[in-house]
Amino acid sequence: MLRQEAPDKQWNPGGDMPVRRAPHVAFLVDGRMTMLKMCCTFLTAKHSIHITAWGLSPELLLVRGKHKRAGDDGSEEQEELLAWLRAQGLTAEDLTYWQSTEDLSVANVLAYAVRRGISVRILLWDTYTLPFQHSPVDVKKMVEPLGIVCLLDDSHMGLLNHPIEAHHQKTIIVDERCAFVGGIDMMSQDDGDYDRWDTKGHSYATPLRMGKNDKMPYNWHDVHMLFDGPAVADVEHNFRQRWNSVAKLHQMDDLLDETVTASQPQESPIRIQVVRTIPKGIYDFASEEGIATILEAYQHAFTSARRSIYIENQYFWRRTFLGIENTALGVPNADMEALLQALGDALARGVVVTILLPDQPNVGRNFTDEGLKYLWELQPAAVASGALQAYTLGSSILQVDRALYRPIYVHAKVAIVDDRWVTVGSANLNNRGMRDDSELNVAVQQPDIAQALRVVLMAEHLGLCSEDTLFRIIEAAGLADFSSSEPQRRSIFMPSLRRWFRLGLGVSGEQLDITVPKLYAKHMQGELGEQWALLQSQLGDPFKATALFAMQAKANLQAIKEHRPLQGHLLPYIPYERADEYGVSVHAVNGWLDTLPDTFAEQAG
Repeated sequence: MLRQEAPDKQWNPGGDMPVRRAPHVAFLVDGRMTMLKMCCTFLTAKHSIHITAWGLSPELLLVRGKHKRAGDDGSEEQEELLAWLRAQGLTAEDLTYWQSTEDLSVANVLAYAVRRGISVRILLWDTYTLPFQHSPVDVKKMVEPLGIVCLLDDSHMGLLNHPIEAHHQKTIIVDERCAFVGGIDMMSQDDGDYDRWDTKGHSYATPLRMGKNDKMPYNWHDVHMLFDGPAVADVEHNFRQRWNSVAKLHQMDDLLDETVTASQPQESPIRIQVVRTIPKGIYDFASEEGIATILEAYQHAFTSARRSIYIENQYFWRRTFLGIENTALGVPNADMEALLQALGDALARGVVVTILLPDQPNVGRNFTDEGLKYLWELQPAAVASGALQAYTLGSSILQVDRALYRPIYVHAKVAIVDDRWVTVGSANLNNRGMRDDSELNVAVQQPDIAQALRVVLMAEHLGLCSEDTLFRIIEAAGLADFSSSEPQRRSIFMPSLRRWFRLGLGVSGEQLDITVPKLYAKHMQGELGEQWALLQSQLGDPFKATALFAMQAKANLQAIKEHRPLQGHLLPYIPYERADEYGVSVHAVNGWLDTLPDTFAEQAG
């Protein structure tokens, strides 16, 4: 039994995982940054790598472009890259491997870890069918000859269980010292439509993302968290519980000791809690009713909100989706109705609610439309006042005399409340995420972290600074030390990025009316600190930031009507029933960006 701290009843659910303290919490935005950090952490593992995944592509490249090689051997750019990798903990042997191997793919990097004596285990969702990707059986056949142990989780199958539900958790634990939790699977789809690796710039087209058959995948926006401290033991405990439950189901001897020793808690203002969705009737370690602490965490947070709620999610369903794109055939879900009611109550208290959604989700767009309509009908005054806003993301490219557009897939599962509480993980805002799939999130209470994540997300969507500068800001924020004992670390980046930064900023620190928070000031000095202070002045106030969102989404909609490129990526989310209000054509299933003339799909032919 792990020692528990007294939970904060206002914000934290009880009964499953305890509230912990974390010395370091880093948010990782989009695939390029997240997979780069995953790769470095795999290469520096000491004894174990444990992965839970919804899907996995062994050939997926974790590192691409200038992070794989920045220049010729001995060049200033390449030496700066090697210095940065050394700062990540890579040894001389690791650096040799990094430079000599052709592909830093999932399979190659994990195989390198196995050759160094690291125990690598993958717990992968086993499905009846999952189109457009390697089947779980195929993945198992590909990785096991490399010395990786792969267990297929089919515990949902069977007439008495949940054959149409998913094991959707996306976690990685390395050496029981750090954990990755979020929305990103290390995978791409075989049909070439989607690749989870993407940059913060979300370029309309780039050779770094060229898929099979020379097909350019849709852009992908997602968020992960990396943390250390005692809460890592809870993520590891979840992995071992699921592993053992499946192993026992198949009468296997490969069982793991479920006693996980949490590291000693350090003095830190960061409160972090691992929250889960475990469906009833699936695993032997859960109660008859399953576990729904993600739902409870959302309910606590929405009920406690007093100023602002910022949400990024793949879905926003009130009804249960049964595989048919017709809301009349979807049964209202009590959990989601209660959650939407909590959002409605927050709006009634004067809370500003901002929701970011994909224009073209893989399923259930009209279910999201119906969920938004339900919320709008609960609080029509909030819609009229602009307190409730829904947005989506798109990318553009200028060709000759007109721009082309396509949607960016919003896959993040993020909520930030009052700039003090944030959750990141795998759970979508629907019946599956809250009750029927296996999911894992973390909920963090720390104002600096919550506000910083909101600011960098909004800055990315608004296009307020270059993606390289935003990359540096996010990395610097992740180095902030919240404990009282650990030494501070230094961020190392390429001088070329600093030069680009100086040329593009055009503002000095003396011109800014806000200072860099002390927590991050040690890592954001000089030009980087000036840019961070500028973003704080623009977006630090959530109400001012929401107004900027509204103005830019309106301007970008007008840009599309005039065939001009977008500024940033932000656009209004347009429900099918409200298409006439916006003057565009909306497909009930496919949204509106892919129905525009001269889309990428038409150009690709």
